Amino acid sequence: MTLSLDEIKRYSRQLVLPDFGSRQQARLKNAKVMVTGAGGLGCPISVYLTLSGVGRIDIVDMDEVDLTNLNRQFLYGPDDVGKPKVKIAARRLTEINPEIEVNPIVEKITYDNAFDLIKGYDAVVDGTDNFPVRYAVNDACAVNRTPLFHGAVLMYEGRAMSIIPKETACFRCVFPDAPPAGMVPTCREAGVVGSMTGIIGSIQALEAVRYLAGLDIGLKDRILILNTDTMTFDKVNVKRREDCSACGDVFIKKPVDEVCEVRSQ
Repeated sequence: MTLSLDEIKRYSRQLVLPDFGSRQQARLKNAKVMVTGAGGLGCPISVYLTLSGVGRIDIVDMDEVDLTNLNRQFLYGPDDVGKPKVKIAARRLTEINPEIEVNPIVEKITYDNAFDLIKGYDAVVDGTDNFPVRYAVNDACAVNRTPLFHGAVLMYEGRAMSIIPKETACFRCVFPDAPPAGMVPTCREAGVVGSMTGIIGSIQALEAVRYLAGLDIGLKDRILILNTDTMTFDKVNVKRREDCSACGDVFIKKPVDEVCEVRSQ
């Protein structure tokens, strides 16, 4: 698929990069990506995928805009309170870049539907905000061999990792089981600073864009941990486990009980 003259002009600042030319931009144009969640992480993720020229973006979320979202979820405003997030997000992203296709999917991701929902995508970028969905997305990506770009934030800390099935550690390799209910506070209890979601979501989007364009990515088998109390970035090396229930030799279904649900964005 070739680029139009308008696309060449729109993406000209990317196209002049020494390792990023028309071939890489065409790869983005041909890519189909799912963003799971349209909240604190989903907003920067979807915006930067849109601006980069990813050809098709499907956003899955069932929530409506709440006034408490507006300190970090910048695709929405006060007039949007009570309206479906994904429909507003899709409309605004299409206005930002009419060259691409953005589809809203108003649906709750569960362990039962994730495996069918996450099929046929070149990548999934995870903006989910609770453990049951996070593990469902990880396991579905492992089974479908779909690259997954994970991120999470809470208070002044965030993390990101890139998962290439059967090649790198997956989320379950590092965290085999969800923490007991109540062990991790919710963002309603502990809080989250808005710009943290922007930083981590941007990193996730950047890793996804580089991968889709055919460039090397830096967070394979690594978790990037950002602490903005001290403004330190740390990388923790992780390793794929052959006995992992998701990406190991034998897949084992391990749905996380809904009582463990903990929101983090």
